[in-house]
Amino acid sequence: MGNNCWRKTLACPDIPTLLGTLIGQFVNGSLNWLALNNLNCHQYKWENVTIKQLVIFSLDLRKETCKYISLPDGFVEVPEDEPTLVVLRGCLCLYYDHMKTHFVLWEMREFGVQESWIRLVNVSYVHLQFNNFAPDDVLPVCLSENGDLLLMANKVKVDVIKYNSSDDKVEYIQLPNNQIWYADEHMQSLVLPRPGPHKGLFF
Repeated sequence: MGNNCWRKTLACPDIPTLLGTLIGQFVNGSLNWLALNNLNCHQYKWENVTIKQLVIFSLDLRKETCKYISLPDGFVEVPEDEPTLVVLRGCLCLYYDHMKTHFVLWEMREFGVQESWIRLVNVSYVHLQFNNFAPDDVLPVCLSENGDLLLMANKVKVDVIKYNSSDDKVEYIQLPNNQIWYADEHMQSLVLPRPGPHKGLFF
């Protein structure tokens, strides 16, 4: 793979401002980014963002088409910090800190279907025993098939939080060797989202 392999595959006249990392979440043959739509420029202040500007920007790799996916109807106010997308049990999920008091996780059961969003977790940090670290230090890594059991990695203490929503129980699991390893799905094509005057998506 060399520089001459890059090609501009999709020109989006209104490509949004992508939030967080440029690494898209791969679900159902599509790459997905949390994004801001309808901005006059690609520079922004989070405190000025409105709920209507928050969207999911989705790129279908096979069809080479893009679309916008709305956030859950129950997501009615902009959090103090940027939300995050993650893939759990093959579904696109959205998690965020609510009012510095609760951890909230939504799951889109059927990809691309707005009505399939369901809130799986809404638990207080007090109950999760978040005493000496910030919500940003927690990463959801695994969700059970029935959706009851959520594993979250604590990146500061290097252990795992096991939360069972069916009985509201919390358990901390110490990791061997005090190490956390992360893995992502990989694909044959690289995708480079590029905003600005030469905006588009490059393969």
